Amino acid sequence: MSCGCDSCEVEDKLISVTCPPGKEMVDDECQIVSVTLDLSIDATHTFVEAATGKTIIEIRGIAFHDGLNKNGWSITKEGARFLAEQMIGEDLTLNHPDANENGPGFKRNMDGGVDKAVIGYISSASFHPTTNNGYEVRYIAHVLRPELFEALESGLWLREDYGVSIGGSGVPIQADEDGIIFGEDFTFDHLAIVHLPAYEKANIETAERIEKPESIKATLISHSHSATDNHTEKVTAMSEENISETVEETTDYEGKIEALKADLVLSQARVAEFETAESEREENIRSALVEKAADMGMSGHDDLKTETLENLIASWEDSHPVSEPVVMEAVDSTPTEEPVMASEPASEERVVANYLNGVLVSSEEGIYARCYNAWAKAWNGTLASDESEMRAKTFEEIKEMI
Repeated sequence: MSCGCDSCEVEDKLISVTCPPGKEMVDDECQIVSVTLDLSIDATHTFVEAATGKTIIEIRGIAFHDGLNKNGWSITKEGARFLAEQMIGEDLTLNHPDANENGPGFKRNMDGGVDKAVIGYISSASFHPTTNNGYEVRYIAHVLRPELFEALESGLWLREDYGVSIGGSGVPIQADEDGIIFGEDFTFDHLAIVHLPAYEKANIETAERIEKPESIKATLISHSHSATDNHTEKVTAMSEENISETVEETTDYEGKIEALKADLVLSQARVAEFETAESEREENIRSALVEKAADMGMSGHDDLKTETLENLIASWEDSHPVSEPVVMEAVDSTPTEEPVMASEPASEERVVANYLNGVLVSSEEGIYARCYNAWAKAWNGTLASDESEMRAKTFEEIKEMI
């Protein structure tokens, strides 16, 4: 077909802007664009990759299900269907944000930390009927905060006591002593990663790292078995096998490093637990000394430190020794032929020397033994059953060791 110069120039321009299937002209370049699929309700494995081109962690699981949760409220089947539609695109947080004092809804932590802050978003949510006329709402969410990657990949949040919890507000359709029931009048606010979720089966089933080239924009990928053939052709270049190979290669390179990071997280948790137990034990010792001082008639000492209380009690006991009762025995006044001489010298009083506030003090052994044993008994009363090696010996046991 022949044409004039003007028509050829127009035809050349039309040819130059034609892009292959799956791409469109953006800034004079053909680029891959989002692929939109019509998915049936069983497409629970659909996810959207981040458009930033950076690493993300994708988590999946059950958001909530039928029945009363531990907080005594539930959502009807109709309300759950409606709620699942609201969840898509909403916030994923670490722990529940604080409730808004000025009205319904929740605030967000904006100080830069991750606790009670937005750490990602919900990319997919779907309603699924279960046996016995029940249901469950499943979710897929993307974690964008790198501070949480190591904890997720180490498997810490995949354990039984960890999971997710929904947050929202609404007007219940029923509220009595049996619990509160919400219907369709419930506004979803966020999905939170928590410890001990209210819904028994609300969990994080998988946590998977996704690496995405910067040159590829957000693409909707379906793992649904009910997707039609023409849908499959649209996503052939980004099949499930290709994604699995990328994730497997990443795991091979970083598996050992992630294991070490997981060990570090566990070690830090153990240190915090030990410090808490030690603080409680020290407070128990101080409380025992406060009670002992009160029994002695003291007052105004409740806030004193342990060392101060010990010195105070010791000073009081030194200045108020317990006198031994004197037993008077009858003396035979009948004169004897010869004076009776003592066969052995009188026993000397046994004392214990110790420093009190930097001054050497000598205390009668019996008094010192009673005070020391009282302290040892108070200390041993604060120990747990598995801390027997820390038991304080009695004065008599220590004396036998000398």
